[in-house]
Amino acid sequence: MRPATLLTPEQQYRHHALLLLLGCVLIASVITLSVNMASMNQLDRLGLGLIAVKNAGMFVWLWRRPDHLYTVALTELILEGVGAVARLAQTLLLDQAWYGLGGYSYWMVTGYLIGSLILTPRRFLLVSGAQFGAMLAVSAAFWWSPATPQAARELHGNALLQLLLVHATVIAFLGVQHRLRRQYVQALVSAERQASLAHLDALTGLPNRRQLELWLREHLEGQPEVSAGPLSVILFDLDHFKAVNDTYGHDAGDRVLQGVARSARRAVREGDAVGRWGGEEFLILVRGDARGAQQVAERLRRSLHQTLHPQVGAVTVSCGVAQASSREHPDALLRRADEALYAAKNAGRDTVRLSDTAAA
Repeated sequence: MRPATLLTPEQQYRHHALLLLLGCVLIASVITLSVNMASMNQLDRLGLGLIAVKNAGMFVWLWRRPDHLYTVALTELILEGVGAVARLAQTLLLDQAWYGLGGYSYWMVTGYLIGSLILTPRRFLLVSGAQFGAMLAVSAAFWWSPATPQAARELHGNALLQLLLVHATVIAFLGVQHRLRRQYVQALVSAERQASLAHLDALTGLPNRRQLELWLREHLEGQPEVSAGPLSVILFDLDHFKAVNDTYGHDAGDRVLQGVARSARRAVREGDAVGRWGGEEFLILVRGDARGAQQVAERLRRSLHQTLHPQVGAVTVSCGVAQASSREHPDALLRRADEALYAAKNAGRDTVRLSDTAAA
């Protein structure tokens, strides 16, 4: 079973909407059978019973297998469309029982609702137009059939006309609404993508400084969902990176930065976060104390030693580690990490140093 939470937001909307439709038709069928069973003929009771069983089965199927959304919806769409046209043909051409239009006809638009959930706007109009065209053909056959009494045409012609006009109105409305909904979803996805890119570094694909600062504030300002447990930071930068750019060019320097970003991703643990702080500086947020952060920094150093750049060779980094104290301001924490970073550089580079003091 694929959980509904693994579906995209748009698929979840379609999944829930289709469940609602199936459930409503199921409940309506059961209520109609319970209230009007005595006045129904055997064929109507059998038909409603089959509809109730069918919708119960469809509901359970879709509930248990959300990933079968389109299969369930297409199956239901075909059954609804064929059933609507067949029932109209039976009522108008075979039984000529006009009272039948007062019951089932209200539910004939269900197929259009399902089509608008799963089909593209163009396909929705084609499929809905095909069903409506079939209904027009049945209505025309009834209207111009020599077997249809003139009195029936005069008495019930308006009801049939209103039925067809309602269907045309629903198709037109859903077609426009469907197109607008797709445009809205596309605009929303585009806006979310742009918002995401605003928090990513274009070169490395890592979170940028803005995103890192946001995460730091959330933790240090004590939001319960993000601040549980200690937090440490690792501020590191590449040793002698200016020489890399001067010797091999900025393109080579960019590739070095991308390689360091990949190594940093592999070095962090689940729950930690790494981003580009700016230039050749990176920042890692570590869920844990300074000793745990030191282990992450050492793992990063070893990883870089084992990953040789084709032009530059081995790349080394200097790391400064600081553990946040209670309610410490982000600037104070970063200042201590920066001091530890400079201590690592003064110690000969390619090393890790811990902040000796914490903010009061």
